[in-house]
Amino acid sequence: MACKKKEIKEETALVLRNDVYQSNPLISSRKVFGLLGMRIFLLGLMGVNPHFSEQDKYYDEDFPELLISTSKLTELFGNTKYLAELKPACKKLFDTIIELNRANGGVTLCHLFDKLEYEPNDGLHLQFSRYMRPYILDLFQSQGYTRINAKYLFKLSSPYAMRLLELLLQYQNIRLFKKLMEIKRRMTVEELRFALNVPAGTYKDRMDHFKKFVLDDPIKEINTRTPYIVSYETIKEGRSIVAFEFTMDTCNVPKDDEDDCKVLRGCDAIQTLCALGFTERIARAIFSKCLDEADCFSRINRAQAVLYRNKRPIKNKLGFLRKAIEEDWQVVRERTRSSEDSSTSTRTRTEARTDDSMTPIGEILKSMPFVPMESANPNKPQPINVDGKQIPRGLAEIFMKYIRKGEMLDSVKESLQVYDTTIEKFMDACEKNGL
Repeated sequence: MACKKKEIKEETALVLRNDVYQSNPLISSRKVFGLLGMRIFLLGLMGVNPHFSEQDKYYDEDFPELLISTSKLTELFGNTKYLAELKPACKKLFDTIIELNRANGGVTLCHLFDKLEYEPNDGLHLQFSRYMRPYILDLFQSQGYTRINAKYLFKLSSPYAMRLLELLLQYQNIRLFKKLMEIKRRMTVEELRFALNVPAGTYKDRMDHFKKFVLDDPIKEINTRTPYIVSYETIKEGRSIVAFEFTMDTCNVPKDDEDDCKVLRGCDAIQTLCALGFTERIARAIFSKCLDEADCFSRINRAQAVLYRNKRPIKNKLGFLRKAIEEDWQVVRERTRSSEDSSTSTRTRTEARTDDSMTPIGEILKSMPFVPMESANPNKPQPINVDGKQIPRGLAEIFMKYIRKGEMLDSVKESLQVYDTTIEKFMDACEKNGL
């Protein structure tokens, strides 16, 4: 038995790494962890070799049983006092349930571990539950994933600070944010209470206490102990604070750390398809028909142009769009009528495309800040009606964001011409629909 433990210990020492991977739904879930529970969870993530794509050759087929030595625990925790608290912490963590909200209003509840065992002279044995496979191990099947350097999380002593840093880093690879070297994320008070595990009723009538203990103190710790700089602004309805918009400056993060934080390839294109009204399953099926992400964006642009230049009534616009994207239809420019051909065709399939031109809609889609896929609404929200033209709500939200910022107005104006409308009429329609 001693020999077996020694083999596990030697193997574990080889696989522990400085970065951790989580699916985006897991990052956005409710984690009922204290500080010690969060650190044990991170230790487990550091010992897993996830499956990132179907082409991967080296990954864990099942969750390994890990053994982290007592000396390694002391090194990572930074203080031997935590070792005395490991036994009760393991008991509490073993009973902990992860709560994941589903887009359709449902909920998924999972136990974290199949095994947690602490022996002072040996170390900490742990093994994740098989029900955590989709969120930790089989990441190629997940709704995107995020990679984070664990050393920054271990520097924090507040669970709120650790969770807040995770939530902000979930948005780190959005193109616009990478270019500006800052991350922005807006969360409602209810979303924050859920994700940060703020007990129900706590600070309910004292928003000043909520800001101080849940946000201000943890943010101060992030700003002083990590290279990230976090700030926020309050969003009000009347006199009540309903949301917070966070900004995190990443200018001081070493480049190697930035390169280590990546999301699943194709995530942006899939989220764009979800914003148009497709379910995530169908969006992935459409994306599989494309050569790569750039090709998918180009097909979306061409399909949108075909749809809104089509003269015939279309009953199933999503079905039309799907076929147009998968078969790569494009608008045929009108030519002079001749005896042999007339410009009655509105679409054709292209076998190949050699130019890299991009429509105004494409420019906006390529630079827009996406929300995580689990936040996409599968119930197909109602489009915005502007003079009889239906603009997908996801695109309308993107256009309004740039109009309010005063950015890319020429591209927005040209894009709206596809719908035969102006910025002024579009804004009036959006205001009537609560955008």
